[in-house]
Amino acid sequence: MKSLLADASSDNFETISQQSLKVNEDNSRVEIIFLDTAGGQDASLLSAGSLARFPNLKLVQSLRAGVDSINFGDIPEKVTVCGNTGAYSDQIAEHVFGMILYFAKNLGLVNQDLSKGDWHPRMSQFLRGRTILILGTGGIGESVARLATAFGMRTIGVNRGGHAVSNFEQVSGLERLGEIFGDADVVVITLPLSVSTFHLIGETEFRAMKSNCILVNVSRGYVIDEQALYEHLKRTPTFSSGVDVWWHYSRGSGQKFAQKFPFFELPNFLGTPHDSGFVPETDEIAYRSAVENIGRYVRNEPLHGVMNRNDYLGLKELIARAEIQPKAV
Repeated sequence: MKSLLADASSDNFETISQQSLKVNEDNSRVEIIFLDTAGGQDASLLSAGSLARFPNLKLVQSLRAGVDSINFGDIPEKVTVCGNTGAYSDQIAEHVFGMILYFAKNLGLVNQDLSKGDWHPRMSQFLRGRTILILGTGGIGESVARLATAFGMRTIGVNRGGHAVSNFEQVSGLERLGEIFGDADVVVITLPLSVSTFHLIGETEFRAMKSNCILVNVSRGYVIDEQALYEHLKRTPTFSSGVDVWWHYSRGSGQKFAQKFPFFELPNFLGTPHDSGFVPETDEIAYRSAVENIGRYVRNEPLHGVMNRNDYLGLKELIARAEIQPKAV
């Protein structure tokens, strides 16, 4: 990574590590912070008290694609925050289709049948000609659409402005979401979590979907209303859902992973531990992508993955209120 940073920074910038920063020394030369915004030690660098040490900070570049872990209220308005968009797209798209195929081909159910000695062939779904609705047409969404096209599926995308994106036959704005759920055989969520997408999918949206729809979420847990998903899965056994992102994460190595609702008791549910982007090549791809964006800043070129702070102000409060709501199963 050091050589990548050296190439990006040229002679105009010096690269220093977080460990070499002294609390009481002059850090006015720091113009760019590159960090893992989901990491505890790294994330603490973005607290209001810590950021006061960097009066000339201009850019925060995240190693992660999503930046919802950042408290944008602590970030000065003059600072640009960039997510590492596109760095995990192809890896996650493959995981998405693993989940789609798991349900479309009844892989879990037939494996369970055979493990009990029951020979019970089941009718599966033929993906060719089916419609996939992808919420979010960024790097991950576009990669999912490209794979869907290879399966012969009809691809519909949803983004904020309804602007056209390659590999999508049709793209609509978020305001039309309720109108198009009924067309989808598969729904994939790749939207970032923001104030406008918090609990975007709830009871009303689930009832608008087909009863045998496959829903896959690889964005963030809170894009979906947790209780609404559980109750819909429970009352609609033909509906299925795979999630790689969660509402509640274990804190510390000694804590067990658990959710408010017993999702894993449901046969139409599949969960993975937020590892859809984990392949041996991921670190190299992610670091190279982020450092290339830093290079754009150094060369005064347009940046990728620039985040709008207004999309995130108040998000922490929304999550906090959801955390204290009582569950009723």
